[in-house]
Amino acid sequence: MNSMSVWEATANERPKRPVLQGEKTCDVVIVGGGFTGLSVAYHLQQRNVETVVLEKGVVGGGASGRNGGEVLIGYVESMRSLAKKYGRDAARQMFQMSLDSIGLIERIIQEEDIACDFQRNGNLLAAYKPSHLDDLKREQQFLYEAYQFESKIVEKEDLHTELDSSFYHGAFVDERSAIFHPLNYCLGLAKAVERRGGTIYEHSQATKIERVSPDKVIVETHNGRVVAKQVGLFVNAYTTGLHDVIDRAIVPVESIVLATEPLPPALCQQLIKHNRAASDTKRLLYYFRRTADNRMVFGGSGRTASKRDARSLFDKLREGMVTVFPALKDAKVEYKWSGKVGFTFERIPYIGQLEDGTHFAFGYAGHGAAMSTLLGKLVALNMLNEGDRHNPLDRSRLKPIPFHSQHARAVGIMKYYFKFLDYIS
Repeated sequence: MNSMSVWEATANERPKRPVLQGEKTCDVVIVGGGFTGLSVAYHLQQRNVETVVLEKGVVGGGASGRNGGEVLIGYVESMRSLAKKYGRDAARQMFQMSLDSIGLIERIIQEEDIACDFQRNGNLLAAYKPSHLDDLKREQQFLYEAYQFESKIVEKEDLHTELDSSFYHGAFVDERSAIFHPLNYCLGLAKAVERRGGTIYEHSQATKIERVSPDKVIVETHNGRVVAKQVGLFVNAYTTGLHDVIDRAIVPVESIVLATEPLPPALCQQLIKHNRAASDTKRLLYYFRRTADNRMVFGGSGRTASKRDARSLFDKLREGMVTVFPALKDAKVEYKWSGKVGFTFERIPYIGQLEDGTHFAFGYAGHGAAMSTLLGKLVALNMLNEGDRHNPLDRSRLKPIPFHSQHARAVGIMKYYFKFLDYIS
């Protein structure tokens, strides 16, 4: 079994990029070579703004190249819940942003000819309990009445038309979500940045950000530094201690994923009939999808504190896959990997600019494959002074999460609590 991700194993050609040496100057320096940072650079380069991207590893080495490749509408919480928290108008804007995010990705893929197996066949959200299906029906009704958004409910007796599984009690289906090869999209976006004149340095970890004046910032690495007018920090859950305010506003949560060997095409087609993204309503959820080479990718919650814990978690994840899809009981698992998901206190993404001038976007809570490209574009507009300061996701006055230093212990406790809630719900 391979510990690399299936995406890395099946990636398009990856060019070798330089390490930053000495001093470079540009208009905007971007820390983080994932979806968000690359989108910022891409949209700025379209406006002839010179950018430098500093990536501590390789492009797509973090969550952008290690997620499940599910490009989903909405947020981790239901739109009904968000409307109660923030009001219908703000929730409407947030929902439209989630729809726009997928359209933006689709346009970039088409315009830049990025080969990343993008398929817009929708998403299936499977009900873990009968009561969960009732909640999904209420959400479907709300989405139509509030936003005229059409979706469908699949009853348990009809679920065989979507999944080869009797584990769930029905499902909610939207036709607007998508799947893709996340690393190949990231690599394609990086090449698009470079075609437009942007520079990407790999193995060039930013070690210090110093604001010298309102229009001059210096970002240092181990072997050099970049002098720019503006700076953006886009590392999401992979915080590095560069900015204490941002670090203390995000909690990293681990997700683990496995991928099977290539399956017979007929079996793969049978498992997820319409090649949709899929997940379930458990608090410690499963998410799963087919790949272009007929594998099953299956993910869930993880907390690998040791190699022994990791083996146990992956064994349980495989058991979960077989519970959902008994037809996979003899399927070999070829790849297993993990990644970090970033959560904010409100469990929605944050975007903004701090008083010291640092721009940011983070905290996608499992929806970064969709939302990060759009938020990167919005950050670029903010840097050009063309952004919408009434964005409902703007949190320029970031506040630290209470007891942030204890987040690892708290996450562990919350997972046991969520497991209990899944049991009694």
